[in-house]
Amino acid sequence: MRVAKIGLLMGVLFATALASAAVPEGRWKFERAGDFEGRIPANQAPPFPTLEFSKNEVSLSASCVAKVTSEPYYFPDVFQPLTKQGISAKQMDYFLLKNFHLALAGTKEIYSLDSTEKCGSRRTMEFFVIGDRILAVTGITFYSYVKVPVEASAGPQGTIASAYKLSQLPLDYDRYYASCLPKILAKGRPHTTDKCAPDYFPYVADPKSSDPIMKLVGNHDYSKWGQQYTEGFSPPFQQKIPATFLVFAPMKDVVLVRVDDFAYVRNEERDIMSGVYLSIAGGKVVDQIYGCQFNRDYVCMHEGRARAKLLDNGKFQKLQ
Repeated sequence: MRVAKIGLLMGVLFATALASAAVPEGRWKFERAGDFEGRIPANQAPPFPTLEFSKNEVSLSASCVAKVTSEPYYFPDVFQPLTKQGISAKQMDYFLLKNFHLALAGTKEIYSLDSTEKCGSRRTMEFFVIGDRILAVTGITFYSYVKVPVEASAGPQGTIASAYKLSQLPLDYDRYYASCLPKILAKGRPHTTDKCAPDYFPYVADPKSSDPIMKLVGNHDYSKWGQQYTEGFSPPFQQKIPATFLVFAPMKDVVLVRVDDFAYVRNEERDIMSGVYLSIAGGKVVDQIYGCQFNRDYVCMHEGRARAKLLDNGKFQKLQ
């Protein structure tokens, strides 16, 4: 009876594996561990308990970002130590079913993370995407991960962000621009919308509003803080130009905001200002930065490198 149940489960997992070959996205957290020789406990966390995927990269920590590549999966190539011991693919699946309730039957691809010196290792990490889980492999040790659900949340009570729904970090700007801008401009002019949820909640600063963040975004002089191509946009309220912004989860008492110039420009009558991040604390703008995108650790990344990080005092500390 037990063999029949495992056979049925393997059939279901085989079909699931065939249907899942996409590079994962979003945030994944450690679920359980296990090794083929039964030496480590299920709750023994891996060196990187959280994986943050965006496009074809994964952030393992604030300073460690690796490229994700894929190649065809062949059991003997990946599990050489086990095949030398006479362990077959079926025996491997029996172990995985028993310990993780998943199997590699039908899996066609394996993904690799090419680590850098900043990750503390030159080793290549490998993993499988099986249904709604990730199975990472290190020798004969396995770690499973589950995806962290993304839910819309409001800013913490008692902060100036409490009136806002928070956008998610890390910001994938290309995806934000491609998927959300048409909704922001649905009426021909930038407007506040919740149709980009659950990842993005864009707002447009209203000069009639008494909200402190809107007042700071709309009255801020972006050119004085070093931003280029601000003529005709900065300060937005003075120029009567809509300023579109996202509010992210505060880091202690500091609120991180991204501001974009999405106003329609006719016949190149003015340049368009590139997006900037503002840090807000104590009821005022503390600092401004552009040319990079923040991750969940409040580190601003550009082409896989950490460029700056947000400090508790609201300053952006340059890292290179």
